Amino acid sequence: MSDAESDPLHSGLQFRSVLRSVRRRCRRVSDAIALAWCRPLVPTRHRQRTQPQTAAITASEPPVLVAARTVLYALAGGVIGWIATLTLALSSYRFAPSVVASLRAAIRTRLGIDAGGLSPVLFGVIVIAGSLLVGIGGGLGIYRLQWLRIKQRAIARGRRIDRTLPRAVAFMYALARSGMPLPEVLRTVAAHEAVYGETADAIGVTVREIDRFGVDVISALEATSDRTPATAFAEFTADLAAAVDSGRPIDDYLKTQHARYREAAADSHEGFLDRLSTAAEAYVTGLVVGPLFVVTALTVVGLVVTETIALLRVIAFGCLPVGTVGFLVCLNRLFANRRPPVETHGTRRPQHPTAPPGDGVGPQPTDTEREWCDQRATLRIADRLRGMRRWLRQPTAALAANPWLTLCVTLPLSVLWLAVAIEPPRLTPAALAGATQPLSIAIVGVCGTYAIAYEFGAARRRRLAAAVPAFLDRLAGVNEAGLSVVDGLSRVAAGDLGALSKPVARARRDVRWGADVASALTRLAQRVRSPPVTGAIVLVTNALTASNRIGPVAAIASAELRATRRLARRRRRAMAAYLIVIYVAFLVFLGIVVALSASFIPAIETVGGEPTGGMAAVGGVSPGIASAGTDNIAAYERLFAQIAAVQAVCSGLVAGRLGEGALRAGVKHIAVLVAIAQLVFWIS
Repeated sequence: MSDAESDPLHSGLQFRSVLRSVRRRCRRVSDAIALAWCRPLVPTRHRQRTQPQTAAITASEPPVLVAARTVLYALAGGVIGWIATLTLALSSYRFAPSVVASLRAAIRTRLGIDAGGLSPVLFGVIVIAGSLLVGIGGGLGIYRLQWLRIKQRAIARGRRIDRTLPRAVAFMYALARSGMPLPEVLRTVAAHEAVYGETADAIGVTVREIDRFGVDVISALEATSDRTPATAFAEFTADLAAAVDSGRPIDDYLKTQHARYREAAADSHEGFLDRLSTAAEAYVTGLVVGPLFVVTALTVVGLVVTETIALLRVIAFGCLPVGTVGFLVCLNRLFANRRPPVETHGTRRPQHPTAPPGDGVGPQPTDTEREWCDQRATLRIADRLRGMRRWLRQPTAALAANPWLTLCVTLPLSVLWLAVAIEPPRLTPAALAGATQPLSIAIVGVCGTYAIAYEFGAARRRRLAAAVPAFLDRLAGVNEAGLSVVDGLSRVAAGDLGALSKPVARARRDVRWGADVASALTRLAQRVRSPPVTGAIVLVTNALTASNRIGPVAAIASAELRATRRLARRRRRAMAAYLIVIYVAFLVFLGIVVALSASFIPAIETVGGEPTGGMAAVGGVSPGIASAGTDNIAAYERLFAQIAAVQAVCSGLVAGRLGEGALRAGVKHIAVLVAIAQLVFWIS
């Protein structure tokens, strides 16, 4: 046995390959059963009516397969429901005869049969028929739910296509401006699904019609327009087909569409900011100011009239977290229409096949091929270990790129700190109630360390994003001046590009050592691993395949990135005011709580300790004051600290989501707000 085969990591790769092969076989068998047995069960009228939905949810599966698979799922669910119900009934007859007797009595009463009229055979027939009805109902329910799910998937895919369409149109315009023909432009966009998302996948349908079935460009675009679930994309492809048919220059049409989408993006961003501002105001009013008023009122009532600690705990540990989670879910739906696609092109390493011999796919590998597979697996393991060594050599860069690594150290230290501070051998409910301060210190440590690493990485990403437009502008300028791409890259690398200076210098060195410009720029994107850099490199390298004149393409990409950055800055400025409001509201909350702890509660203690006089003469108030003992008042003070900590965590998460669009960005706000709360309670 070779060393690679005895390596546990190699065994893990082989096991995952076997699982993928088994899953692929199961899917193939289920699809074959669906096409052979379930396809005739789909009504023709229903198939024609639902074909646009089934064609809209995916670009790689035929609609008839989706419909047949839906029927198969419904039949399988119905049979499973029938068998499960029947098994449950038989098990009840065997192990719970009292339940069966009660059911028989209920059936006799319902049917008006005397005590001896319901024989066991008739009862069994009723049970079998009832379980069969349950199975049929379950199958019909699964069938309807599956079609509803298909409809929702089609709607969601249409939204994703329309969301990524403006960036794809800008890319197409830049390629067409460089002289690339339209079919090649479509192929290039379809090949970069990692950058342009669902739009590239939808355009891939057009490319498939052209390349595999020999359809002309106009007919393929019209077919895509009829098939897609996205309204804007359907209009774009139909108009593009009309432009090609009329002989209009494609770059002129794409330029018009690019300008229109840019204006629409600006208008949409304004509406998005208005909705976001409304949501921020609703949060401040409903989940910051509202709980502040309720907590203050309930505290006064609890110290003067009757105890309200239980209700305050429900508000602190129930209403506030649940309300915050609901608000974050609403924000997530609001941000869903603005979320850019995940850009990973240029950061993935090529994958080599690792399917084991005898998986039934293709011919069996020879001994030489099997040896090569083992060597490839060894090289993959070596690449992973080399990446771990790079993490150890550059710990700061590794933490900035992967801030979750800080949790590997801070979480065990926090658990150790809590074990020492709370003293588990003497753990009591009172000790748990008073553990707010140690827990807050642990939260500050964990969140603060994570926030520092995350902000380092975010600052690097911002510097890279800011440097990309300058790089493209200079590259476009030297290329328009008459320099070749190689000479232009050398001239650009000699200047100051900020965060891109060193990566571009390395790309120039690769070119000097014999690499072509496209390969050097691709390696630059792999080293930097930044979405704006990746998008720019993809555009430039594809423009190089059409022409050596990439100046107009780089200028278009630079203008697009600058417009995106302007919209992002406008949003940060709009949300800065609401971040300040959240902080001010939290500080007001702390001020009122501290005022209650420092002034009102001591006054209640003084009044409650007097046997006569003062407020004792007021009817109905003295019992509540007298009941506000030392333990009760201490419980209120502990609860104030807990409410402040919960409000700090909730406000921090919302502040990060509102201000920067990510919950991870709210970790620093959590650390700051919790630290402020504990400092205020410690001083008071």
